[in-house]
Formats: sequence, C-alpha cells, structure tokens
Amino acid sequence: MILDPMGGILMTNDGAAILREIDVTHPAAKSMIELSRAQDEEVGDGTTSVIIIAGQMLHVALPCLERNIHPTVIVGAYRKALDDATRA
Repeated sequence: MILDPMGGILMTNDGAAILREIDVTHPAAKSMIELSRAQDEEVGDGTTSVIIIAGQMLHVALPCLERNIHPTVIVGAYRKALDDATRA
C-alpha cells in the first residue's frame, strides 16, 4: 500500500507499479528503478525478482568496497561469474 502525493492510496503487489510511484534521489536507487522499468518493458514480468537479485549483488559488493577494491574490479568479477555460469 502506497500513499501517493495527492493523498490517494495505491494497493498492489506489482513491484514495477510500486517503484513507479516512489520518488528517490540516491543514484543507486535510481538505477534500481531503471532496472525494474527495463525488465518490465522487455519481459513484462520479473521486476521484483530482478530488484532482489540486484540488491543482493550490491549487498555482496559492499564488503569489497569497504576494503577499497575498485568498483571496476568488482564488476569484472561479476562479468566473469556470468560467463562461467552461462558456459556451464
């Protein structure tokens, strides 16, 4: 349930609908919303799943960032993991 700026109530379990209604300023949050939007446009489903997966990827990357591992190194590791997973 979301309260919109006009005072109306939105009741939904659709992740894309929820993310369309919230206003964010953080760059990572904006990227997550754009990711959800792209998933909805391309596939029409799976928006909640893609947000959960991306959120977990960010969660796992945080300790690496805290150890001053450069973001491009982390992204490179994720790309290698994707290559390994799709090859198997």
